Amino acid sequence: MLYPQSNSSRAMISLDGFWKFAPDVNDDGEQRGWPLQLPADREIGVPASWNEQFQDLMYFFGTGWYEREIELSRQLRSERIWLRVGSANYLSTVWVNGTEVGRHEGAHLPFVFEITDHVRWDGPNRITIRVDAAIAADRLPPGDVEDEQIVGFKGQYPNNYYDFFPYGGIHRSVTLFTTPMSFVRDIRITTEIDGTDGKVKAHVGLSEGFEGACAVSIRGTQCRSSVEVGTAGPSVDVDFTVPAARLWCPEDPFLYELEVRLTDGNGQAIDQYVQTFGIRTVSIRGTELLLNGKPVFLTGFGMHEDFPVLGKGISPAVIAKDFNLLNWIGANSVRTSHYPYSDEFLSYADKHGLLVIGETPFVGFVRSHYQGTAILNKAKRVITEMIERDVNHPCVIAWSLANEGDTLAPEADAFYEALYSHAKSLDDTRPVTIVNCVDVEKDVALKHYDFVSLNRYHGWYEQAGRLDEGCRILSEKLDRCYEVLGKPVIVTEFGADAVAGVHVDPPEVFSEEYQAEMVTRQYEIIRQKPYTIGAHVWSFADFKTSQTPSRVVVNRKGVFTRDRQPKLSAHKLKALWSGGSSKKPSRT
Repeated sequence: MLYPQSNSSRAMISLDGFWKFAPDVNDDGEQRGWPLQLPADREIGVPASWNEQFQDLMYFFGTGWYEREIELSRQLRSERIWLRVGSANYLSTVWVNGTEVGRHEGAHLPFVFEITDHVRWDGPNRITIRVDAAIAADRLPPGDVEDEQIVGFKGQYPNNYYDFFPYGGIHRSVTLFTTPMSFVRDIRITTEIDGTDGKVKAHVGLSEGFEGACAVSIRGTQCRSSVEVGTAGPSVDVDFTVPAARLWCPEDPFLYELEVRLTDGNGQAIDQYVQTFGIRTVSIRGTELLLNGKPVFLTGFGMHEDFPVLGKGISPAVIAKDFNLLNWIGANSVRTSHYPYSDEFLSYADKHGLLVIGETPFVGFVRSHYQGTAILNKAKRVITEMIERDVNHPCVIAWSLANEGDTLAPEADAFYEALYSHAKSLDDTRPVTIVNCVDVEKDVALKHYDFVSLNRYHGWYEQAGRLDEGCRILSEKLDRCYEVLGKPVIVTEFGADAVAGVHVDPPEVFSEEYQAEMVTRQYEIIRQKPYTIGAHVWSFADFKTSQTPSRVVVNRKGVFTRDRQPKLSAHKLKALWSGGSSKKPSRT
């Protein structure tokens, strides 16, 4: 389903704001009639995690219930009515006026249910959403797997198996929107470059039963086409050539607008939708990552959707602040570690030229996941949801299908090959990777992927306090990786914790000086290798984690604090990246 729009044929109503809320401590709310009437003991903000809004919910990882009432204009009675939730963690069930309309498993991606037949026009409509945020071994990402946890996660509270806080709640916007009875269901755009021209292919999916004309055009150009459509699962495919095209890139993130209009047999307007896109190509050639046929070296960060009080809740102000800081420091890219980011973040990246590696929530995989097909099927479904949602974003230049999974198990070979093949079947225009955190000699999965992503913490988790030794070993390990796999390499994580305000000379662990020296020295090592395509510091900003002796309240590896104030390392990276050191040295 396309992102909601408000135009002459569609309406959009935000349900963001205060909702009634009740924690379901005994998980029996449905049996007690809560879909019909919620005995709410408080109001809570949406979108936002529930954990930091109330002290007693900080460590609540059960089921939370939300309720909101809204009256709809009778002018909408001839339309289809849809309810969209941008994301909720983790299992969601939705009722409208006491009738269940749908369920969704998984956080970080939207779900949409048509509610036309359940809407009342003579009074308020009650919308109820139940969100189950329990930590479990069969969820993505998993938790409660104590017998398989490695040192560093054992005994942490709460007992998730990944290094970020398992926030619960409705994290992105809730929207009611309308479409006509016949409507534009989907748009898929792919682009190529032919000399100075842009080649644009558009596939337009239409609702069942539509009969009439489908007009497709690119605004501001002479590209337009009109097709008469029948009723057998209609879709339209068009090819356009844009002469002297402006190519999307960080320096000129120009967006074209593809407009689709539907009219009936009498020429009366039925539906309209405008999809932005960029004309650009991404490919791997030898040891280079090419954007529009030119080598690009990725500088930037892994980062989390994480902010005080909001938790993982979306905020336009936080997105604007983060992009301002990314621009200030000279970064050109990020990885959405370790889950798909919001539609709004990616649209902002499209407009501002930030390159993005889009990642699934497959972090913390354990060997039991390779048994049977249950987790594989979940993984494929989430990959499908991510690619179908994000495929038209020019900012997304690659897909990352997993972070730090157990890729040494023999069973991982077929598992990750299946994930790669599935992703490529959905989108063959972008390279695909997974992220490795162990020595590559015994890794059975990396050989299937287009480039290698490595998380390496030499000088921190290994060789702690011995930065000279850590830098030497990092250099050796990188060379060995290329020797074994012969693929281009990006270091997707490297860095050290630093507690803001702690200064030690000579540098010691947890001081700002140690973090600054580590990231700058190791960045230069990575940048000088002839086979590397990028270096992402871990991480952009401090973020909340489960409680463990290795974390000082939050993970302190950010070069900015959790409230986005720079540490010494941010100033050092700014000097490197803004001064031209983000460019690869010549290979000639």
